Amino acid sequence: MLEKRRFFTKGGIVFAALLAVITFVLSYFKVFQPVELLAYDRMLRLQSPDYSETVVIVAMDEKSLREYGPLPWPRELHAKAIQKLTEAKVRAIGYDVLFNKEKDDGDKALTQAVAENGRVVFPVVIDELKQDGQLIELQPYPELYQASAQLGMVHFELDSDNIARSVYLKSGLGEPYWRAFAAEVLDVANGEETYQLPFDDSREKKPSFNLTKIEKTHHALIPFKQNKDYFSKISFTDLVEGKLEPSILQDRVVFVGVTATAARNADFLPVPVNRDGQIMSGVEINAMLYDGLSNNQLIRPVDNLLSSVISGILVLILFMLIPRSMPRHNVYLVFILAFTLLFVSWVLLQGAYRWLPMVTPAVVMLSGYFLWVWRAVVTNMAFFRRTVKRLQTEASNSFEPAVQATFEQHFQFWKRLKLIRGWSNNERDIVDFHRGVPVEVNNKPWLVELEAHSDEEKKLFYKLYQQSTLTEEVAEEKGSVIEDKVAQVQMAITKINFLRRFVEKTMDKMSDGIMLLDMSGIVFYANLEAKKYLELTEGEDIFKVLSQLSLQSSTDWAEEIKSVMLTGIGREVQAISKNKKYYKLGFTLLDNIEGQDFIIINFVDITSVKREQQRQLEMIDFISHDLRSPMTSVLALLGQYRSKTSNLTIEELNAEVERLTQSSLSLAEHFLMLSRAESGIEMPLYPVELLNSIDNALAVARPLAVDKNIKLRFKFTDYEDTWLHANEDLLDRVILNLLTNAIKYSPADSVVDISLEENEKGVCLMVRDQGEGIDEEQMKTIFKPFSRIRRHELAKIKGIGLGLRFVKAAMERFSGHVSVESEVGKGSCFILTFPHSAVVDD
Repeated sequence: MLEKRRFFTKGGIVFAALLAVITFVLSYFKVFQPVELLAYDRMLRLQSPDYSETVVIVAMDEKSLREYGPLPWPRELHAKAIQKLTEAKVRAIGYDVLFNKEKDDGDKALTQAVAENGRVVFPVVIDELKQDGQLIELQPYPELYQASAQLGMVHFELDSDNIARSVYLKSGLGEPYWRAFAAEVLDVANGEETYQLPFDDSREKKPSFNLTKIEKTHHALIPFKQNKDYFSKISFTDLVEGKLEPSILQDRVVFVGVTATAARNADFLPVPVNRDGQIMSGVEINAMLYDGLSNNQLIRPVDNLLSSVISGILVLILFMLIPRSMPRHNVYLVFILAFTLLFVSWVLLQGAYRWLPMVTPAVVMLSGYFLWVWRAVVTNMAFFRRTVKRLQTEASNSFEPAVQATFEQHFQFWKRLKLIRGWSNNERDIVDFHRGVPVEVNNKPWLVELEAHSDEEKKLFYKLYQQSTLTEEVAEEKGSVIEDKVAQVQMAITKINFLRRFVEKTMDKMSDGIMLLDMSGIVFYANLEAKKYLELTEGEDIFKVLSQLSLQSSTDWAEEIKSVMLTGIGREVQAISKNKKYYKLGFTLLDNIEGQDFIIINFVDITSVKREQQRQLEMIDFISHDLRSPMTSVLALLGQYRSKTSNLTIEELNAEVERLTQSSLSLAEHFLMLSRAESGIEMPLYPVELLNSIDNALAVARPLAVDKNIKLRFKFTDYEDTWLHANEDLLDRVILNLLTNAIKYSPADSVVDISLEENEKGVCLMVRDQGEGIDEEQMKTIFKPFSRIRRHELAKIKGIGLGLRFVKAAMERFSGHVSVESEVGKGSCFILTFPHSAVVDD
């Protein structure tokens, strides 16, 4: 029996768990971080172009450098710019320029302009001292610090590939004191409402107060925009010179900073979006961060531990599902799931502003799948070797049809079947073949001369011809190891399949019913004959099937089956079905087949045998009683006569002996005629004239009718001659039997009518009497042998019950049938029906 498929094997679970752990480790320690960052950059760029309506950048661009010269510019110039922004009534100013030292008289003008505006935010920058590498926070000079609205930290994180993607919203030396520059600008822009950072940092810890270390919390990714014109930009010189309408800046948040790449000490960083060589000015990065904070679009990475756990679980689920799916679907399942993970990651990034790195599990899924395939191939190769060895052993013990016959053997066989007259592969013989047909057998030309074929013979010839081409030996081609193993398996399977099909076809052609059941009592095979006899389906319980039969013994089915299983000895029983058919059933134990035991049940219909046995018993009873009784009486009379104990005269004795002898002869003649009619011996049928047979029967029956003063009435002139395919002796006897029965069971001074009729059933001959009739119960048995009506026996009307049985058997020989119509007290009508096919046309 085949083993049940196990979806979750120990090896499969270990393999899936191992890949899950590997995925967790790779994800937690960010082994594929460069690839993850590359995927993040590509996903971040997939966004529709839009524009900011709240932020404006005042750019210290190339145009301003040409106007005012290289940086740094006089601080009066910056003071003038702030004054212009004050006049424009902007909401807040993020002045991304570091004024950490006092220089000249311009400091006073700048400080005054900042104080008058009251909404200016300046940056705090962390720098490294060249002497000892100590870090230092660079802030605006004190007067400017006092005049400014807020100070904010400008510090962007560079990843391993030196691209700025993220920022810490709180940072500082020794402790995270400063909020991000953009956050402070947003705080000023909100007016009296104090801005709170959008999330809490659960990892926030006590500060170290180490001035050589930057303490930072609240990590977030900057939502960069792919559109390089996302922010409106105004040249610094246009602002200072008053070349723009102040209304365009009203209620806007303005970031001022260097955008000219030619400026010295310009703050430019590579960013994940495609922007002119992937670099972006610091002022624009700050504006991007402000836009993300104000619109609540700051991108937050999923916690590394949680992300690693999710990745490991997804890989575990995949490789637990792979054994449950079809092998041809696995590759699609892996690739679809891998790309689905990347799509989900993109949806979270663009829709929920959360970054869940999924490249690592996708890579593990793809590489793990190929590892799983390799593992499956190795396992299958081992299975192949075992299977090939087993199949070759089984195939070597089976038989094959002799398919290596020569061409001459094929042709010789066809000639003996009289399908062809000759054949040749010699071109010189072609002239001798007047009706030759060229055929090619295994790439060899042959000329075959056909006989005069019918359509069926032509089909047979071409079928044999096609099968003869299958004997060609194919040259063995060496392939790979797997291909060789597959070829061996295919060859062995072909042989086994031939044997299996041979057995199946043989079983279906058997006259016996065959059922196979396992040790759970389930029928898993039944041939066509079994399904014809019994109502059953494969997979049905054997006791439900056998309930359709009744055992002809005192045991039951369970005892019979258990006895076979206990002893291993086959048993035979007889049973009868609900429709009164007799069966002989045999039980055989088939043990140790691949470690399993089975039971074979074969049964055959023995109804005809049973009926023949019954018939023989009836014959024996007839011979032993009815046929022997007259002879016994003769011997008794002769004995009495010799012993002088009888008062019979010699004339009376002769008369009695003659009567008894005639009775015995009549019995023997009836028995002989019935045996002849029911025998399987072929009987010649020829045209017989029906009216002539009726006349013959009337001639014999008329003296019997005269004795009882019964009139036999039939008008020959009312009918035309009717010829039938029949046997004249049997037909005369059939009609005579009906007439003598009608006379025997009719009262004196009555009439027996004989008539003919032709209808849709055929030609009907009817014999109608005026006797007592036959009741419904007796109607069921009158055509059985040795059966007589009970009241006739009581009335001592002579008869042995063979006449009507003979009539039925003879009519079946003529392809016709006999029937009776009767009503108690009104007589009976026996009808002989000859079908139209038995009528001889003129």
